Formats: sequence, C-alpha cells, structure tokens
Amino acid sequence: MDKLADFYQVSVVLTGYNRSRLMATGIGEEYFEVLTSLVPGKIIDELFICSRALAHEYKGEALNEKFREQILSNDRLGPVARNILKMWYLSLWYQLPQSWRETYGVPSQTPGKYQDIDFVISENAYIQGLVWPALGSHPMGAKQPGYGTWAFKPGEELTRINLGTDHPVSDIEEGNLS
Repeated sequence: MDKLADFYQVSVVLTGYNRSRLMATGIGEEYFEVLTSLVPGKIIDELFICSRALAHEYKGEALNEKFREQILSNDRLGPVARNILKMWYLSLWYQLPQSWRETYGVPSQTPGKYQDIDFVISENAYIQGLVWPALGSHPMGAKQPGYGTWAFKPGEELTRINLGTDHPVSDIEEGNLS
C-alpha cells in the first residue's frame, strides 16, 4: 500500500468520513504534503503501520476504540494524529506540542513552504474544510449556501423544492405534469 493510501485510511478513521468523501474535497494530497514535510518519516511510518494493523483486525466502533487507545492516547503518535484531524476539519496545522518537540525532535523547518507553526493550510483547504458540513453551514466569504436558503433553519436538509406550480413535487420529479 502506498503512503497516500495509508494517509487516507488514517483520515477515514479520524474524521468519520469515507475515503470517497475525503478525496472529493481535493485537498488530501495537500494535507499529506504538509504532514510529510513537517513530521519525521519514521513517525509517519509508525502511525500508518499501526493504523493498518488495527484496521485489519477491527471494524466499526471496535476500530474507533482501539484507535483511541493505541494511537490517539500514544505520546508519540497522538499529537500527529490529532493534527491530521485538525487539518481535515479546520484546515489548520497547529504547531506540535513543546513536550513532543523536546522528546521526538523539532519537525523539519525547511525554508519556504511549511514551518511547524500554527498556519492555515490554504485558501482552498479553508473552503473545503469538513467543519462546514459538520456544522450544516458554509465557509463565510468563500462559498455561499444558495439562493433562498435563508428561509431554512441551520442544518435543515434542503432536499425538496417548491417550484411554484400546482403540481406536487413528487409529480414533477416523476415527470407527471399533465
């Protein structure tokens, strides 16, 4: 399995979204690049190996529980896994904790693109962040919810529309307009 696939597998367990939904955001590769630029490869490999082993042995809620016990509670892997979760939902990289940095080393600080400091990943990442659908909202100033949506309560499902005709919506959907 390649490392990007492993990244998505870890992300599926962390976020609760399926791989297709995560890939549809178009920002998974960018998050993977941030992660691999800042966290030492041997720690990423350990995270992926542990996650793969858990996913092979457990499914559903048992996988979530074991993931919390063995990865999120782990001093070495937990902060990295939590940063992956924060990237997907909030589109932010948070500097790894000072205690982690002291124990496992300061993450790569290559000149240019990424530094281990708090930063917004990108404008597109902000727009595609998973926090917006989780809240039933939209990224302010970036993607509007659509004409007339102010008439609905926040989070209300917008699956039916009234086209202002005398035909019930079900007739319109089925093509029965006679």
